[in-house]
Amino acid sequence: MLFLSTPKQDIQAQSGAVELRLDRSNRIDIESVKNFIQISKSPVMLTLRKKSQGGDFRGSEEERLALIKQLLALKPPFFDLECDIKSDFLHEMIQTHPKTKFVLSYHNFQNIPIDLDAIYHSMQMYPAFSYKIAVMVHSTNDALKMLLFAKKHPQTSVICMGEKGQFARILGPVAGNLIDYASQSVAEQTGPSQLSFSELMDIYRYPSLNKETAIYGLIGDPIAQSPGHLYHNSVFQKLHLNAVYVKMNVNPEELAEFMQQAIAIGIRGLSVTAPLKEKILPFVDHIEPRAKQIGAINTLLFKNGQIIGTNTDGPGALDAIEQKIPVRNKKIVLIGAGGPARGIAFEAKMRGARVLVLNRTVQKAKKIAADLECDAGGLDELPKDYDILINCSPDPMPIDPQKIKPHTWAMDIVYSPKDTIFLQEASMRHCHLIYGEEMFLNQAARQTAFWQAS
Repeated sequence: MLFLSTPKQDIQAQSGAVELRLDRSNRIDIESVKNFIQISKSPVMLTLRKKSQGGDFRGSEEERLALIKQLLALKPPFFDLECDIKSDFLHEMIQTHPKTKFVLSYHNFQNIPIDLDAIYHSMQMYPAFSYKIAVMVHSTNDALKMLLFAKKHPQTSVICMGEKGQFARILGPVAGNLIDYASQSVAEQTGPSQLSFSELMDIYRYPSLNKETAIYGLIGDPIAQSPGHLYHNSVFQKLHLNAVYVKMNVNPEELAEFMQQAIAIGIRGLSVTAPLKEKILPFVDHIEPRAKQIGAINTLLFKNGQIIGTNTDGPGALDAIEQKIPVRNKKIVLIGAGGPARGIAFEAKMRGARVLVLNRTVQKAKKIAADLECDAGGLDELPKDYDILINCSPDPMPIDPQKIKPHTWAMDIVYSPKDTIFLQEASMRHCHLIYGEEMFLNQAARQTAFWQAS
């Protein structure tokens, strides 16, 4: 169940339920709360959180407990009580209000406690609708550990606070959470990294997520700029697939542990972005011939205990180019020598183009040239005669813009912003432009086809 968390008493959730954060209200009027519960079209959960558990209640603990008694007398459908409240008070409230579903909550705003199992078992001393464990996570691996904890412990609802745990807030229903939270807007978050109600509903189709939902996602660092969650979730919806796509921040040092966690949680497929496209190779059981020759992977499929890797970067880029100009016998210059450049160089060669790779570190360019049988050089070796210039470098303007040949074709693989500095300079020289988002859409479509056909 998704709770729209808010201090306001004049709001209705379009779906799910409403958590009324009374500790964040300027004034608590019992009669107003009673009226809100009675007229609300959505189930209401009351929360009066103390400061030590992340709340804003300004009175003493005795005043808070007295208020909780008054609020429970209103017979709210749900009520959140912290697990560290006095034991006799907890027992009394739960026993005397059988019609209210209690959420017993634990919060840790620093990390995942070492004694998490002991904390969970101590919470089970009290009969509750759900045992909510909200912790600060510092990595995607932390968040996956918490989701796996939820899968193993029925009635548990894990809430991963912090930027690295935001994806786990989407996957709550997949892990078995009984409750999750959303804010009315980003500006009105009641917890760190909380997503808005509209994001969970419109992008991730929260009401349709369940334990059988297939998990797909993006891994890399950084990932914030990627529109993959918008594209893939939209495709899943159009195809009526019980699947969801999330973005997970993973750096090379975290990759080994992540892959173990990904298998354990049941991830079905992944998009792989920088800096992991080459680092991922040792973890793949079967690499498709194209990706093996390229030496970089941007797509993974988990199937029958095997991890299969392929590369859709090159085909995506060349599809975008050839929708406008055929590349056979054309001279293509690539700036940069990372994973994307390898994929594009390979595909361009396959389609009959002549390829030159230029890079600040010439040795990296020569490595691609040796592997793929093309030409290489430094950034100062941009020829005067070429047909297509592609920026595969993270540098927004890696070459002297004065060297861009007018009236040729220019492409940047970066998709945000759409009009990169490189493309702006090319446009000033009357070049024909190919945008990074065109490559992205083509390669993402190939990823979807790979996941669904296999």
